[in-house]
Amino acid sequence: MLKKQMISLVTCSLLGWNTYANAADMDAEFEKFKQASRSEFQAFQQQNEREFAQFVKQWKDAELSFKNEISQHWPDVKLPDQQHWIEYSDDRLQRLIIDYENNQIELELLDHQLSDQQGIDLMRQRIEQLSKKTVYEAAKNDPIHINAGVSFEQHSFNAMQTLLSRNEAAESKKAQPQIQRAGKKTSITIKLPAGATHKRAQEFVEPAARHASEYGLPTELVLAVIHTESSFNPMARSHIPAFGLMQIVPQSAGKDITEYLTGRAYLLTPQQLYNSENNIKAGSVYLHLLNSRYFKKVTNDHNRLLMSIAAYNTGPGNVSRALTGTTSLDAAARKANSMTPEQVYQRLLQHLPYAETKNYLKKVTERQHSYAKYMESQ
Repeated sequence: MLKKQMISLVTCSLLGWNTYANAADMDAEFEKFKQASRSEFQAFQQQNEREFAQFVKQWKDAELSFKNEISQHWPDVKLPDQQHWIEYSDDRLQRLIIDYENNQIELELLDHQLSDQQGIDLMRQRIEQLSKKTVYEAAKNDPIHINAGVSFEQHSFNAMQTLLSRNEAAESKKAQPQIQRAGKKTSITIKLPAGATHKRAQEFVEPAARHASEYGLPTELVLAVIHTESSFNPMARSHIPAFGLMQIVPQSAGKDITEYLTGRAYLLTPQQLYNSENNIKAGSVYLHLLNSRYFKKVTNDHNRLLMSIAAYNTGPGNVSRALTGTTSLDAAARKANSMTPEQVYQRLLQHLPYAETKNYLKKVTERQHSYAKYMESQ
């Protein structure tokens, strides 16, 4: 709206429709307009910040409330995160875990009276249910979402996307369950076959390729980031909170993304970010912004991508600090322009401030090569 108003003022002047008595009057009026627009935008931003702060408080309170409830039964409270979907039975004495990173499904039982075979049968029944449970149903019925006041509308989700694919459910039937007992807890674990992650990735290759192409990125980079952020868990979330396949944080990356796409920064909702199409587009936009805006003065494409990968995890300032000891993007660009890609890579591995980011950079770069080969083989 701001851009349209500004264009309208300038256009009227150029076309001779200026009703002001002189140029000084128009300049004064235009200055008033800019000040009013700036105040309006600042008020909008402040409202956004207040709304997100309130959402974060509600989210943290909902997590804490659910943890307290679960701790009445389980000494080791586990909640869904980036790599795991976890759901408890209504009586809280059963816990089902999909470990997307390690490709296994685990059913944990407390104080049960089932035989081994009955436990295995229950496990297979729950896996069948998972292959039919849509992401929408999982989101809508999740206790933390409910307690945080997060609502969802079915039309915003891919109606066919489930927590576990039919193929994964079928493959799991061939696996031999492993049973372990420790005190009151019994664990039944089924390993998914080798290559399960790449098979899961197939569902997302097309949108990843489409959005990568749109924003000038390698498809294998987008897939590698999804793999590293969530292992293709459609319900991925973190305590920050961040949501979805590419783990978008509404307050930071989300604001850059929405400003780029719409001209005005606003906060993306969990409903928007659990939608895989939206999430992959948003993550691709953010990688594009890192690559083409924050590090635009880096002349070597490979260097720029390495810095963008690290920044996706830790932010541009920390990447600049790793290269130069300062947060100056210009200084970081000058330093990177004097280095080879291998030198930039090693410098980042040695000087990035967090072990998590160092491991992240390693994983994404290695997985890029893996996905490039994977797509060539298809």
